[in-house]
Amino acid sequence: MSLDYTNSIPLHVQLKQKIEQNVYNGRYADKIPSERELMDEYYVNRSTVRQSIQQLVLEGILMKKPGKGTFVAVSTINDWLGNLSSTSENMEKMGMTPGAKLITSQEIELFGRLKKLLGWKRPTILKE
Repeated sequence: MSLDYTNSIPLHVQLKQKIEQNVYNGRYADKIPSERELMDEYYVNRSTVRQSIQQLVLEGILMKKPGKGTFVAVSTINDWLGNLSSTSENMEKMGMTPGAKLITSQEIELFGRLKKLLGWKRPTILKE
């Protein structure tokens, strides 16, 4: 897999897009290849690789761990969306039972302007 050297898009931008694509399609799930491996795979120099990785770090897609390498910082959007849950599901995970319960209700009489605003409706007060 190589980059298009005749394209007007700079190589570091093309490489950034390739790395980002590999992250999102799952080819790079945890750690990305080393700078040397990326240089060999895409036939580019170290500064091109570093510029691409730095941009992805700034965007929050990758994170660098000194002495260990560069890692995927976030899961793909599909993984993230798959983890969304409702309030009821969250409560159940905490061992609680979701639900609502009416304790008491009472009708009250309105006067003046409030009575006109509500069109003669009798409001109900709910209490615990």
